[in-house]
Amino acid sequence: MNDNLNNRIWCAKHDAKDIPTELTDEQKSEILRLIGSGCRGKTKEKLSRRMDLPLSCWNNFGIYSRIVFNDGEASYICGQSWTDEMRTLRECILD
Repeated sequence: MNDNLNNRIWCAKHDAKDIPTELTDEQKSEILRLIGSGCRGKTKEKLSRRMDLPLSCWNNFGIYSRIVFNDGEASYICGQSWTDEMRTLRECILD
C-alpha cells in the first residue's frame, strides 16, 4: 500500500496497520506549508486546528492520494494547476 494521506485516512478509519495512521508534527508542518501558502491568518489557524484532529475523523477525498510521504516527509504530486489544487485541498481539509 502506498503511503499517502488518502491511504492513511482509510487505515485510520478501518483499524488497518499497513501504514502509519497518524501524522508526525513534521508532516503536519509540511502539509500546512504546502497548502497554507498565501492564505489569510484565520484560514491558517483553521487548517492548523484541523491537522490536530485524528485522521479517523477526516473525510476522505481522492485528491489526498497526491499527498505522499517518503522518509517521513510530506510532498505533493501536482496534476495540472498547483494553485487550483492547493485551493481544492484547503477546501477538502476544512470540509
